[in-house]
Amino acid sequence: MAQVGIIMGSNSDLPVMQEAIDILEGFDIEVEVDIVSAHRTP
Repeated sequence: MAQVGIIMGSNSDLPVMQEAIDILEGFDIEVEVDIVSAHRTP
């Protein structure tokens, strides 16, 4: 099965990326989503 990792800089990015996540999941592609901020997670 194909796998895709999506990395975002903040929670506010999630609404923008949600459409991509939904499309990938619609094709039965496993998606891992991480929110990582250099300002909060050095």
